Amino acid sequence: MPQPHRWDLVFKLDDLTVSEIRDARPPTLQPGEVSLAVERFGLTTNNVTYARFSEPGFSYWDAFPGPEGYGRVPVWGFARVEESRHPGVAVGSRYYGFMPMASHHVVAPEPTPQGFADTTPQLHYLPPWYWNYTLAGEPDARDDRRAVLRAVYPAVFNLAGMLERQAALGVRSVVVTSASSKVATGLAQRLSSERAGLSVIGVTSAGNAAFAERLGLYDTVVAYDALSSVPATGPVVLVDLTGDAARQSAVCERLAADLRHTALVGFTHPGSSIEPPPLPGPEPEFFFTPLVEAEAIEHEGAEQYHARYTKAEDGFVDSTESWLTIRHAQGPGAVADVFGALLAGKQPPDVSYVFRP
Repeated sequence: MPQPHRWDLVFKLDDLTVSEIRDARPPTLQPGEVSLAVERFGLTTNNVTYARFSEPGFSYWDAFPGPEGYGRVPVWGFARVEESRHPGVAVGSRYYGFMPMASHHVVAPEPTPQGFADTTPQLHYLPPWYWNYTLAGEPDARDDRRAVLRAVYPAVFNLAGMLERQAALGVRSVVVTSASSKVATGLAQRLSSERAGLSVIGVTSAGNAAFAERLGLYDTVVAYDALSSVPATGPVVLVDLTGDAARQSAVCERLAADLRHTALVGFTHPGSSIEPPPLPGPEPEFFFTPLVEAEAIEHEGAEQYHARYTKAEDGFVDSTESWLTIRHAQGPGAVADVFGALLAGKQPPDVSYVFRP
């Protein structure tokens, strides 16, 4: 079936399995506006988290509103300036940032030393992390992997920092659920490379346990149906990426005697919910990466923080060459298919897709 050159992909808000491809007309830019042609973006369970997180007053659906009853799922990717009515943003320049699932996107840029801030008012309920675009060079060998991993690595980097501080306070083990996810894998790699002194235990589905073990990053891998064998000893931190109440409860009950902190990070599981159930141990805390990162930058200084971050991200991106296969797809129909697989938890952990409109 022929697909439009310019398109929006929208999902039904009350049934994410239903999507529509809609024609998008070329915009008439106002002074100061810029039209971006989306070049490439990746999809991970991070995008599913955006679709599932719809708290009153803070919903990712509000970032790029869709037609009545439908919404546009946010993605992170690379885009190139196709048309500009801003003197400080040149046609042909390339940026990385937060955008909708679409072939094109209009922004109202205010140039910054790193790129530009999108001054579109509807975005500013979100932290600046979401409405700042970074100037990107021309594509290189890392670009497709960056398209998949760059959006999730800030969570990895800052979670590792939190866990290193917990280790300094006496914590000896970290249990990470959804251990086959990109965030969990990156976290295990970061803790291993930093020699944080923590035993890292990955908990995942029985079907993904062999993959998590093959990575060689976890000290132990345990399936959800074998939680009694979790070897966590001494003070322990739980990093939950599932958002699934039953799994949260089961893990916390197993760790209750030694649990010192529970960080709620993601919603990878099809049965996930925003509000956690009453859990044994300390009151769980949501780990909201943009705010944690802002605090880290304020404490450390932007230059030093970003130098450490860039080195760590490049190291992780390069390390995925050994286990992550990048596949390419084109057009909104392919995007909808892969998003549906992620939504259902059926996407293999060792394969990711990069899309071009």
